[in-house]
Amino acid sequence: MSGRKVSEKSVSIPEVKKIMEKVKEEIEEIDSEEGLSHFQEITYNYVNKFAKFEEKSAQKIMKFLTEKYEIEDVYAINIVNIAPKTVPELRMILEKSFIGKTLNDSQLQDLLYQIEELK
Repeated sequence: MSGRKVSEKSVSIPEVKKIMEKVKEEIEEIDSEEGLSHFQEITYNYVNKFAKFEEKSAQKIMKFLTEKYEIEDVYAINIVNIAPKTVPELRMILEKSFIGKTLNDSQLQDLLYQIEELK
Protein backbone atom coordinates (compact mmCIF):
# COMPACT_ATOMS: atom_id res chain seq x y z
CA MET A 1 0.00 0.00 0.00
CA SER A 2 1.43 3.34 -1.03
CA GLY A 3 1.69 6.20 1.47
CA ARG A 4 1.40 8.78 -1.31
CA LYS A 5 -1.36 11.34 -0.94
CA VAL A 6 -3.64 11.46 -3.99
CA SER A 7 -6.08 14.09 -2.78
CA GLU A 8 -7.23 15.84 0.35
CA LYS A 9 -10.74 16.58 1.57
CA SER A 10 -12.16 17.58 4.94
CA VAL A 11 -14.74 15.14 6.25
CA SER A 12 -16.96 14.87 9.31
CA ILE A 13 -16.55 12.32 12.09
CA PRO A 14 -19.49 10.19 10.81
CA GLU A 15 -17.81 10.03 7.40
CA VAL A 16 -14.52 8.99 9.02
CA LYS A 17 -16.45 6.32 10.92
CA LYS A 18 -17.72 4.85 7.65
CA ILE A 19 -14.22 4.97 6.13
CA MET A 20 -12.72 3.27 9.20
CA GLU A 21 -15.36 0.53 9.15
CA LYS A 22 -14.49 -0.16 5.51
CA VAL A 23 -10.76 -0.21 6.32
CA LYS A 24 -11.36 -2.60 9.21
CA GLU A 25 -13.38 -4.95 6.97
CA GLU A 26 -10.70 -4.89 4.26
CA ILE A 27 -7.90 -5.60 6.74
CA GLU A 28 -9.87 -8.51 8.25
CA GLU A 29 -10.42 -9.95 4.76
CA ILE A 30 -6.69 -9.80 4.03
CA ASP A 31 -5.44 -11.08 7.39
CA SER A 32 -7.96 -11.62 10.16
CA GLU A 33 -5.23 -12.09 12.78
CA GLU A 34 -3.40 -8.82 12.10
CA GLY A 35 -6.25 -6.34 12.60
CA LEU A 36 -5.95 -2.57 12.71
CA SER A 37 -2.70 -0.80 13.56
CA HIS A 38 -2.47 0.98 16.90
CA PHE A 39 -3.20 4.37 15.29
CA GLN A 40 -6.10 2.94 13.28
CA GLU A 41 -7.55 1.30 16.39
CA ILE A 42 -7.40 4.59 18.33
CA THR A 43 -9.07 6.41 15.44
CA TYR A 44 -11.73 3.69 15.10
CA ASN A 45 -12.57 3.86 18.80
CA TYR A 46 -12.66 7.67 18.75
CA VAL A 47 -15.07 7.96 15.82
CA ASN A 48 -17.35 5.29 17.28
CA LYS A 49 -17.49 7.18 20.55
CA PHE A 50 -17.94 10.70 19.19
CA ALA A 51 -20.01 10.35 16.01
CA LYS A 52 -23.26 12.22 16.72
CA PHE A 53 -25.05 11.19 13.51
CA GLU A 54 -25.13 8.32 11.08
CA GLU A 55 -23.10 8.94 7.93
CA LYS A 56 -26.15 9.42 5.66
CA SER A 57 -27.70 11.95 8.06
CA ALA A 58 -24.38 13.78 8.31
CA GLN A 59 -24.19 14.07 4.53
CA LYS A 60 -27.79 15.35 4.32
CA ILE A 61 -27.11 17.94 7.02
CA MET A 62 -23.86 19.05 5.35
CA LYS A 63 -25.60 19.40 1.99
CA PHE A 64 -28.45 21.32 3.62
CA LEU A 65 -26.09 23.72 5.42
CA THR A 66 -23.87 24.38 2.42
CA GLU A 67 -26.64 24.70 -0.17
CA LYS A 68 -29.51 26.38 1.67
CA TYR A 69 -27.56 28.56 4.09
CA GLU A 70 -24.32 28.72 2.06
CA ILE A 71 -22.31 27.93 5.19
CA GLU A 72 -18.67 27.19 4.44
CA ASP A 73 -17.65 23.50 4.49
CA VAL A 74 -15.40 23.80 7.53
CA TYR A 75 -18.24 25.23 9.66
CA ALA A 76 -20.78 22.73 8.31
CA ILE A 77 -18.39 19.91 9.31
CA ASN A 78 -18.02 21.42 12.78
CA ILE A 79 -21.80 21.62 13.15
CA VAL A 80 -22.11 17.93 12.21
CA ASN A 81 -19.25 16.95 14.54
CA ILE A 82 -20.47 18.93 17.54
CA ALA A 83 -24.26 18.67 16.99
CA PRO A 84 -25.15 21.90 18.82
CA LYS A 85 -28.47 21.92 20.68
CA THR A 86 -28.79 25.64 21.49
CA VAL A 87 -28.47 28.92 19.64
CA PRO A 88 -25.45 30.04 21.73
CA GLU A 89 -23.62 26.80 20.90
CA LEU A 90 -24.39 27.23 17.21
CA ARG A 91 -23.37 30.89 17.32
CA MET A 92 -19.99 29.89 18.83
CA ILE A 93 -19.35 27.51 15.94
CA LEU A 94 -20.33 30.12 13.36
CA GLU A 95 -18.70 33.17 15.00
CA LYS A 96 -15.91 33.36 12.40
CA SER A 97 -18.06 32.29 9.47
CA PHE A 98 -18.90 35.07 7.04
CA ILE A 99 -22.42 33.70 6.51
CA GLY A 100 -22.88 32.71 10.16
CA LYS A 101 -22.36 36.29 11.31
CA THR A 102 -25.34 37.42 9.22
CA LEU A 103 -27.82 35.00 10.83
CA ASN A 104 -29.99 36.26 13.67
CA ASP A 105 -31.18 34.18 16.64
CA SER A 106 -34.49 33.21 15.06
CA GLN A 107 -32.73 32.03 11.90
CA LEU A 108 -30.27 30.03 13.99
CA GLN A 109 -33.13 28.47 15.97
CA ASP A 110 -34.86 27.56 12.71
CA LEU A 111 -31.61 26.04 11.48
CA LEU A 112 -31.38 23.91 14.64
CA TYR A 113 -34.96 22.67 14.15
CA GLN A 114 -34.24 21.76 10.54
CA ILE A 115 -31.06 19.90 11.51
CA GLU A 116 -33.06 17.94 14.10
CA GLU A 117 -35.59 16.97 11.41
CA LEU A 118 -32.84 15.79 9.06
CA LYS A 119 -31.40 13.32 11.61
